[in-house]
Amino acid sequence: MRILGIALALTCVSSLVAQEPQAADAVFAAALDDVLQELRGAPPLNLQHPGDRHLPTDAVVVARRTIGGAPVAYRAFVDRYFGSVIAEELQQSYGDNGPASRTINQTTAGRFAVLPLEQFETGAFEYDWQRLNKEYPNVRFVVRLSWPAVDRLGTYGVVRYELIGRDRPSTLRPPNRPWQHASFVKFEKQRDGSWKRTIGETGGIWN
Repeated sequence: MRILGIALALTCVSSLVAQEPQAADAVFAAALDDVLQELRGAPPLNLQHPGDRHLPTDAVVVARRTIGGAPVAYRAFVDRYFGSVIAEELQQSYGDNGPASRTINQTTAGRFAVLPLEQFETGAFEYDWQRLNKEYPNVRFVVRLSWPAVDRLGTYGVVRYELIGRDRPSTLRPPNRPWQHASFVKFEKQRDGSWKRTIGETGGIWN
């Protein structure tokens, strides 16, 4: 009987381990579909504004390589919106330096093109826009996403978004930093198996 109990426990643990990567894939698919939602209200690119209809269709693109970073701000986010146990699981899933970089293996995310922009990166939040615009002339904004952190039961996920702008507003401070709009977003698994965005916290996430 004891051997049977141990076997059942091991089966449950292995099932949970297998569940998390599957959940992360599903959360990331939902996050890619949700890119437009995250851009709405992001200054100065407010896609709810009628003037944004005049932007070229390729003015906004999604970077093919995902991002890590911002572990301090991430800890603050999960501590605020999750119970202590789930927050700890999400922190462990996220890692000390953020999720490892991955490649987005699709050509579009929502209505936006996914492009290989790694060669144009010059810093954590910066691009060589002169070189980038020689290759992609109309691009003005780059969206970047992190790989999701997911709790061990595959119920909650968190994704980090960044919007990097080519033209920094003159009123933005501090002047030595690039223009960046960032957010952490909570996704929750629904009864039908889909994932829904529930809470987002937006601001300059530098650390």
